[in-house]
Amino acid sequence: MIEIKNLVKKYKTRQEEITALNNINLKINEGEIFGIIGPSGAGKSTLIRTVNLLEKPSSGEILINGENITSLAPDLLRKRRQKIGMIFQHFNLLNSRTVRGNVSFPLEIAGVAKAEREKRVDRLIELVGLADRADHYPAQLSGGQKQRVGIARALANEPELLLSDEATSSLDPESTGSILELLARIRDEMKLTILLITHEMEVIKQVCDRVAVMEKGRIIEEGKVIDLFANPRQSLTRRFIKSIIDFNFPEELFKDHNGGELIRVSFLGKSTHQPLISSLVKTFELDANILYGKIDDIQGIPFGTLILELEGEYNQVLKGINYLKGKGLTVEVLSDDGALDQAVQV
Repeated sequence: MIEIKNLVKKYKTRQEEITALNNINLKINEGEIFGIIGPSGAGKSTLIRTVNLLEKPSSGEILINGENITSLAPDLLRKRRQKIGMIFQHFNLLNSRTVRGNVSFPLEIAGVAKAEREKRVDRLIELVGLADRADHYPAQLSGGQKQRVGIARALANEPELLLSDEATSSLDPESTGSILELLARIRDEMKLTILLITHEMEVIKQVCDRVAVMEKGRIIEEGKVIDLFANPRQSLTRRFIKSIIDFNFPEELFKDHNGGELIRVSFLGKSTHQPLISSLVKTFELDANILYGKIDDIQGIPFGTLILELEGEYNQVLKGINYLKGKGLTVEVLSDDGALDQAVQV
């Protein structure tokens, strides 16, 4: 659906040249909700605005369904943009128009006949749950309702691709949840591809299929959402995950345990139903004391962690850890001296 190749965007000031996007390469599959997350200044908004060429890249290519839009003539680009809807953080509604008038506006610009325009507007207003607010003005709507108008307007020209630029960052948690549910339903019903940027990991967790993590204009990590939660490689990714799933445990546990080896075991999916700890104890003649545990849910997949204290012979503890890793679990040694952790890595 979307292929971004070697994308670079630079801005020149009087003092310096700023690289906002630094050699971005990305593929977004048809029909998926792809999230891009990063801190402020990471380049997220610049990236999403280059996808419909609201920002012209300094170099590189953007292909949509195999067509390089960076090389299109202005008139062809305008037609291509009609098939790319965009939702904005601050709604960008026309205060002088009703809900119906705001949704109708892009169709008027596109020259859609009145009968077809009215039919399409009514259908979209119903889709986003605002049929009873069709004749209200933006000042009469809540933040969540305004964003629903923005979504309906973005869908007016029946796009193939929907871009969401921090669409939920100004909403309360309840409204955020309902908007994300709406986006997921729209994706399924309209067979859309959605590119979504955010600085909130909860948004990624709730609705995205895959995610890319951005920092300082680069993509530093990419993959399926569940895989990044289970095994984040970059410290920034771990910090984002920690913002919603904090698997840290009280420091007192380091002081109060019996002197065995402390390990953190992360698991997901089917492994949550397997008696692996019981097998570990029996097979390697170890005592396993569960000090802490937590389970979360990521898009219907159980994901959790256990802090275990393993007591037994050193070699048996080492074999036990490798046994758990061989079963597909992520194991982190928390021992202070790091000797066991080094041995496990060998």
